[in-house]
Amino acid sequence: MDIITLALDMPGQVRISGKIIATNVTYEAFMEGFEGQHVEWVNGAVIEMPSIDERHDALIHFFHMLFGAYFEHIVGRILGDLMIMRLIDVPSSRAPDILILLEDRLDQLHQNEVVGPASLVIEVVSKGSSRTDYFDKRREYELGGVPEYWILDHLKKEAVFLQLNADGIYDEVLPENGVYRSKVLPNFSLSVDLLWREKLPGFSEIGRLMSEMFAE
Repeated sequence: MDIITLALDMPGQVRISGKIIATNVTYEAFMEGFEGQHVEWVNGAVIEMPSIDERHDALIHFFHMLFGAYFEHIVGRILGDLMIMRLIDVPSSRAPDILILLEDRLDQLHQNEVVGPASLVIEVVSKGSSRTDYFDKRREYELGGVPEYWILDHLKKEAVFLQLNADGIYDEVLPENGVYRSKVLPNFSLSVDLLWREKLPGFSEIGRLMSEMFAE
């Protein structure tokens, strides 16, 4: 069953799209009845998440290594699917590909959910998730107060970096000379082109990248 809700002009309203497998489900029932499944919850609807491909999996693995090394320098955590991020002011509970919690937000982590916006959310676009990642989740994360949101589309070799401004609206921030610098992550910079390389960086190159970041 596919349902699309287009009531986007009212405060707090979000679009429901994708493969809907259940409706009129409370958040509590969702957490109890769908634990461990590849699903998300939006405004009472349980949405089945699309499958991923090999490149998607490789990018997720790369970021786990990258942020694992990064958090040897500062305090924070990297989390991912199937960890749920429950937004307080929006009827949305998603399972992002990557969730980053800095030290000031670690108390939001409760067993199998993050209550409130993470410091940074990363979504890697799959064949069936383009509309959701570029539009639905962008609005939800903006309304929910996620300070920084990255959309990484390996199918198009495109990266979109969004930073929340003082008015609570996402500004798209372009890399400078091919390098993106995070607003929320201290010292963090990323050469975007390396995401599209056939072979992603391994441990030794990631170590060098960390040395360059924290030498600045």
